[in-house]
Amino acid sequence: MEAVMGYLEKGEPTPYTFWLGYVHYVIISKPEDLQVVLNNSNCLEKSNFYKFFINTVGEGLFSAPVEKWKKHRRLITPAFNTRLMETFFPIFNAKNERLVQRMKKEADTGKYFDLWPYISSNSLDIICQTTMGYDINSSESTKVEFEEALKKVSIEDSLRIYKPWLHPDFIFKLYIKFTGLTKSYELVHKLPEQIIKRKQNELREKKLKLRDNDVREKSLLSFLDILLKLNDEGAEFSDSDIRDEVVTMMIGGSETSALTLSFTLLMLAMNPEVQERAYKEIVQILGTDERPILMEDVSKMVFLEQCIRETLRLFPPGPLILRKATKDISLSDNFILRSGANIIIPPVRVQRHPNLYKNPLMWNPENFSAEEVAKRHKYSFIAFSGGARGCIGSKYAMFSMKVTVSMILQKYILRTEVKLEDIRLSLDLLMRSVHGYKIKLYSRKLKI
Repeated sequence: MEAVMGYLEKGEPTPYTFWLGYVHYVIISKPEDLQVVLNNSNCLEKSNFYKFFINTVGEGLFSAPVEKWKKHRRLITPAFNTRLMETFFPIFNAKNERLVQRMKKEADTGKYFDLWPYISSNSLDIICQTTMGYDINSSESTKVEFEEALKKVSIEDSLRIYKPWLHPDFIFKLYIKFTGLTKSYELVHKLPEQIIKRKQNELREKKLKLRDNDVREKSLLSFLDILLKLNDEGAEFSDSDIRDEVVTMMIGGSETSALTLSFTLLMLAMNPEVQERAYKEIVQILGTDERPILMEDVSKMVFLEQCIRETLRLFPPGPLILRKATKDISLSDNFILRSGANIIIPPVRVQRHPNLYKNPLMWNPENFSAEEVAKRHKYSFIAFSGGARGCIGSKYAMFSMKVTVSMILQKYILRTEVKLEDIRLSLDLLMRSVHGYKIKLYSRKLKI
């Protein structure tokens, strides 16, 4: 991974073209070109690379062919309206209160612990409860099973890219069968299928029937409610369509947020003065009395959002955005992106480039002050992708992450001796820290 990062962080951000066998690839990282590509209707198709992840994520919004994506996106978008997201805040508060209580055993011991098991479990709790109406709190073993299986299959899917002999689907199916990996792929789908079945039974029991003009009730349906209700009304989602969207939501809404939160908390632990500034902003907004955090509160957490965005700049959980050109497209420097080319957009190259960010390998939340953002091209930050196929849940993710960080900082002081240069990254479906996210935790009431 270090070799890849070294390459991506060097050189001018001009388009670079190469061939792997008979397949044509173009790496694009110049913001002006990204704006053209990500907003062009002839670049909505996903790259051939995504077929290597089909056994895991299927054809949800993340990886669906363009015609299927258009239909699903239009139908699913109402699940992320602002009014519905406001109803999620009691869940955000309750789940994160449980998180800070669970972390209590790590406080004031003077010992390092890894944030990941706590944060990943909590993120999965939140996404399942808010978007699917499924409370998974009591199923710790199920969550661990899902997480471990997901990590295994993500690594296997990624390695498949570099093993041409595994590219044919029938050979790969034989390979996972004889290596015992079939069970891991089944486990990734076990929890989503369990959630769907339970929700289907609930809806049957309630005989939920909405009138077309019942806007209020319809606007408050969860993501999974909407999928199942649309199906009842003739949307013709297959069982695999619904499962694929739920898997995509669980990975895109849970795993990516957990990675960003873990890196953000680690960065705050490395930078006590920044952590203190973020804490003071939280106190200024919420006061010292414990009370539930509201949507209007997180909207005021400007500096905390800078911290999260700076973390997303350095450590974008989705390391590559992959598209395919279906017509010739003109880019900067007289470069023609040819029809059929597989487009590789590496956020880590864009967001760590010295032409766009001063001292790009340092973590500095001031990069996202209003003044600094105004100086840069809009597409110099693409952690949530961009254009029509940009992340549908970016606002949801930011709301959720702000509540989590706020509630942790209200209770605890974070410290670590880990240095930024010590972090080693691994790349599968997502980008992770090889050695975890190790910090020490101290109660706010104690002086350290």
